[in-house]
Amino acid sequence: MSEPFSFEVGSMQHRVLGKQISLKLADDLVLRLTPAEASSLSFALVAVRDGISPEREIYMSPIASDGAFVGKVHDAGMRIATPQGELDLDWAIIGKLAENLATVI
Repeated sequence: MSEPFSFEVGSMQHRVLGKQISLKLADDLVLRLTPAEASSLSFALVAVRDGISPEREIYMSPIASDGAFVGKVHDAGMRIATPQGELDLDWAIIGKLAENLATVI
């Protein structure tokens, strides 16, 4: 049996950019977002989950990160690209991710 998926959302202070939101989706995918980027990503995740947005892909390249968030929408959730492969997240996890991002802003 595989382990349930978990992610980490937290905040930190960048010496130049100020408050940053850290998002760890996998060992090889840790993003640092500005509060505005975290808010935009949270809204976008909710919009595709709830069918408000017709978008089939969410892409964000945060200003303070080397990596990018790339999520492709499918019927059961989203497929998130990582350097080592892809993560399939269902809509419940996407909702929790969006909520955690919004909470830490």
